[in-house]
Amino acid sequence: MRTLIKISMTLAAAVLFFGQVVHAQVATRSMVIDDDDRGDLHDRGDLDKLEQQARVSINLEKILQLFGPREAGVTFVFDEIEEFKKGIRAEDPTMNGLYKSAGVTNGIQEFSVAATVNWKLDWHAELGGGSILGSNAGGARKQTLALNNIGAKIATIGKINRPTDEGAIALRSQDFTIIKRAGNQSNIGDQDINQFKVAWRVGTMERPSKSATPSMNSASLLEQKIGSETFKFDVVFTLSQDDPWVR
Repeated sequence: MRTLIKISMTLAAAVLFFGQVVHAQVATRSMVIDDDDRGDLHDRGDLDKLEQQARVSINLEKILQLFGPREAGVTFVFDEIEEFKKGIRAEDPTMNGLYKSAGVTNGIQEFSVAATVNWKLDWHAELGGGSILGSNAGGARKQTLALNNIGAKIATIGKINRPTDEGAIALRSQDFTIIKRAGNQSNIGDQDINQFKVAWRVGTMERPSKSATPSMNSASLLEQKIGSETFKFDVVFTLSQDDPWVR
């Protein structure tokens, strides 16, 4: 069972929820005793041993629900030379105290998970490869932007979940796990304990803390000679069951 949320990036979208509810079924089977039987039991002195059986069946269905932001779109607007040189990060637009960008809308998004199984979260850009084709209004030229210019920092609330990397994680077109449960702990629970934030960034040239984590482009947008253009694509978050855990 998988739950998907699609986030639209403008450098919108449908939020999909799939879930099942828990059903408890109780079936009963009782002994039918007629008057003749009662007489026989009374004669045998066994009236106090009269029994009734109830068969109880409990079916706990799997629940995996991913709750995303009300506004799924994220927009980055690069209209100053410093933004092309240093990028835009949603949660901290100040660059070394020297520059502040207001060029991002809805850049920090909140998510939560409700699950009756252990879970993990993957993401990928819905593209055929590692670059985004621009949509220049004039149509005469269309640039390509390397996908690894876009990424995010993930922050989990609570101690049962951990981001795959504490640094910035670059997007790629194949699934990459961005959140898993911490160690051998179970992250079964309601959305009040399974919350996390995604802080988007573009062109910030940040490095992850682990070598296996997709890294953001090491060159600035200015160095890559990306001119005026609009780039749009979708990011898909996939919630799925993690390894089984038994109390």
